[in-house]
Amino acid sequence: MSVTIAPPQLPGYDFVQQLGSGAAATVFLYNQRMPQRPVAVKVSNTALNPQAAASFNREANFMAKLSANPYILPVYDAGITSDGRGFMVVAYAPGGSYDNAMKAQSLTCEQVLDLGIKLAGALYTAHRNNIIHHDIKPSNILITAQGLPVLSDFGISSDAYDRSATGFSLPWAPPEVLEHHANGAETADVYSLAATLYALLAGSSPYQHGYHPLTQSELADLIVNHPLPHIGRPDVPANVESVLSKALAKDPDQRYYSALEFARAMQRAQSADYGHITPVVADGVPAYPKDSPRRSGTIAKAPRPTNNARHWLQPLLMVVSAMAVIAAVCLVFIIVIFPRMDTSPTSGISQVDISKSGESKHSKTSPNDDTVTDTSNGQVPSPENLSGQYSTDGASVTFTWTNPDPRDGDSYAWSLIQSDAADQSTQTSTTERTSVAVSPQEGSQTCIQVSLVRANRQMSANPAISCATKP
Repeated sequence: MSVTIAPPQLPGYDFVQQLGSGAAATVFLYNQRMPQRPVAVKVSNTALNPQAAASFNREANFMAKLSANPYILPVYDAGITSDGRGFMVVAYAPGGSYDNAMKAQSLTCEQVLDLGIKLAGALYTAHRNNIIHHDIKPSNILITAQGLPVLSDFGISSDAYDRSATGFSLPWAPPEVLEHHANGAETADVYSLAATLYALLAGSSPYQHGYHPLTQSELADLIVNHPLPHIGRPDVPANVESVLSKALAKDPDQRYYSALEFARAMQRAQSADYGHITPVVADGVPAYPKDSPRRSGTIAKAPRPTNNARHWLQPLLMVVSAMAVIAAVCLVFIIVIFPRMDTSPTSGISQVDISKSGESKHSKTSPNDDTVTDTSNGQVPSPENLSGQYSTDGASVTFTWTNPDPRDGDSYAWSLIQSDAADQSTQTSTTERTSVAVSPQEGSQTCIQVSLVRANRQMSANPAISCATKP
């Protein structure tokens, strides 16, 4: 049951809108003034008693301790509001969660392996810091503005030596936790991560997918006593399903003993089936398995030819090499010489670039036009002075902004911000203007985020965000 609370006034932050709410806390979107960026602020629904304060502080400390890993949601700040409620400032993840991807079954097996390796590295980082997550599931894996998956919600996490901790959501919980034989250890988190990856392939948690239980007690009995059902997708290789089955073993001693071992098994399956490897990101750990023939996402070299093949292979290579030289000469002529045959020898030749919208743009040539980077501060700046206003008839909302550092080829990526953080399905659109008119959203305000996009497709590290309030 969710509770409606008012957003607190926080020094240095400007409230934008509510993102979501639950029984214990509500999440709001704010604009942080310095540094300027959108942030999510998790606020407890009630004033904290000593026990609740300890839990809230523990979550903030756990997440701050792990924030260096790129696949764990960063925490920026935490504290107590003027009326005694705890708040925690974390990175805003506008892409929603993987819960939607699970329901849509929109991921390929290759994508799920890539995701699994990244999250296993993040989980191993937590475990090395003696932190057990206890609640890994699709809705707790968020998507950042850069499209990166991040593990979030350490609200019921515990120290690995805390034997009193409880947690886990039923569909993702291992048998030993459901039977109260253990409160959860590293292998329990491995189980929940494997159940999450299984669900992203199957569309629901393993035992819901295979047996369709009608009650929670029936689901718990299936997890404890019935065999793991097959995923049932023809594009899932047998060795991938085998890796997930081992991680989902009912006996924790039969699972991978660590998240790193689980990651290594997924890397080997990825190498065997797809010819490349996603690196594991965790401090003090090699990115790739020592026994892997494929490193850094590259495909292993083909075996050297045998002596029997060399007598015909050498002449063939000579012919191929000669053809390659001829092709290279022709290519240089076509790309470099031919386009300049009808131009004047003067410097600063004017070129016409036809953009996607069909409009022409004239610009001076530069030998590095396609590799220009923003050197002002190492990042593409965010649009400034973003504001919106409803039309007099309320039929549209016009947002305008300014470009703090205009350059040739600049454009802008914009999207509406949905009121439900779990459904960020609005597509991003682009424009070359510094204004856009949109249809008003339901409710009292319409919100938008805008990023500056350079000609080389680099874009603002943090989008500008603004809301227009209905008059």
